[in-house]
Amino acid sequence: MSYRGHPYREARLGRSISTRPGVGSLTSTAALQCSRCPHKGTLNQRARMPPEAIDEKFKQAGWALDPHICPGCRARASQERKTMSAKPSPDAMRAQASMLTLLQTHFDAAKGRYAKDWSDQKIADDTKLAVSVVTEFREAVFGPIQEPEEIQQLRSDITALETLQRESNAAFTAQIASLRSQVAGLSSGKLRRVG
Repeated sequence: MSYRGHPYREARLGRSISTRPGVGSLTSTAALQCSRCPHKGTLNQRARMPPEAIDEKFKQAGWALDPHICPGCRARASQERKTMSAKPSPDAMRAQASMLTLLQTHFDAAKGRYAKDWSDQKIADDTKLAVSVVTEFREAVFGPIQEPEEIQQLRSDITALETLQRESNAAFTAQIASLRSQVAGLSSGKLRRVG
């Protein structure tokens, strides 16, 4: 890898270096910031080293460079790849195929609804899969469950009635306040009865 200048001294590309006086000479510490976590790797040096040599020392310590990934994040990524590449069993593949067939048969993606007596739970029970697996698959492939139009209309009616109730309460409160003001005026003799 070729550099213009020294990226550690210039604090570029996630690299940095700090120098401090030591016994009889200067001691420097090169640092590398992980791009995936807050971990910062350090390398103490007694002699000036070119950036390629510093990078090589970090690689020997388990770092990946450009992007910088610390040994801990590399180990986690490796473990995740192993987990994801695990081959499903034939039973698991049959259960997933059955789930797909049941979803295609009993879920209307256009309306976002199941046919009567069907649900994620029923498909999970029939296929022996976890309900969370069925829900996640259905949402990713067929979409979320939507409320029926009747329920959406009822919710709209409820909202309209709640608004009307608030407006009516405000009008009644204003009218009551006006009547109380009139009563207070009559009680103090400020207003004369018209009659």
